[in-house]
Amino acid sequence: MPRCPRAACAGGILLRAAVLAVAIGGILAHAATTAAGAEPHEAATDAATRRAAARTIPLDKVDPAYRDAVREIVRRPTLFRRSPTSVVDCRPAMFTYTVENPEALVEIWNDLGISNAELVRTGANTFRLADNAGTTGDMVIVESTCEAGAQNRIVMYVDGQYEGKPFHQPLTARCVLVLRSGSVKETNGRDYVATRIDSFIKLDQTSVALLAKAMHPLIGKTADRNFADTVSFISSLSYTAERRPEAIHSLAADLQQLDDRRRAEFSAVIDLCHRSGLVDRSERVAAAAEEPASR
Repeated sequence: MPRCPRAACAGGILLRAAVLAVAIGGILAHAATTAAGAEPHEAATDAATRRAAARTIPLDKVDPAYRDAVREIVRRPTLFRRSPTSVVDCRPAMFTYTVENPEALVEIWNDLGISNAELVRTGANTFRLADNAGTTGDMVIVESTCEAGAQNRIVMYVDGQYEGKPFHQPLTARCVLVLRSGSVKETNGRDYVATRIDSFIKLDQTSVALLAKAMHPLIGKTADRNFADTVSFISSLSYTAERRPEAIHSLAADLQQLDDRRRAEFSAVIDLCHRSGLVDRSERVAAAAEEPASR
């Protein structure tokens, strides 16, 4: 299976990119810079984008136990960042499965030696995470809407902590992360998934917030790359499932974090990717055979 070099270096699993790197490990990235008018492929941190992003969160659908906390963070975050939109060739079913079951993706990366981060599901929608580099946290999926074609919205609430340099005391933060995605079938017959993350960060330490703004150019772009690399890895996982489903089935069979139901769902997604790939290749062969006759 192809590996992504930058992701290997950064340990950029989906939750590390979206939660650890963005929320805690990459918390210095989120400066209040002016990014008004940013193109879709660029990161944005401006107030207009922040307000627009906040309006799209369906607070009435958010878990009532976390609704007030989400509202507080989204209305007055210390820092905000919208990642550049990543677009990859990927079967929608594979993308949706990995974002709904991120512990599977994390364990695959660990098995491949790409990362040593930990993500443990502690409940139906709750996780405990650690990157083994000073970052720990609890994540709750407080609202999730996943529909056909990877038309997804996942709202995450994270309460995290970082201990390590350059801070003398633990750094704590509360975060709301909103992952959105959608897909389209292009003229070549392939499915392409587009996705991005909006990050709302709440810091209590004023001095840390000032430092975060100062260091934005360095760590913000790294967090963006980590997320893009993670999405690229999901694309590679999808493509390998099409061409070599037995390889992904073998990985899935060894995943200890998945219960029987989630393992069976993963197996079904792998088979779906493989069948879709067979259909695509068959259609391309048929189209190529018909082309000379039509001239």
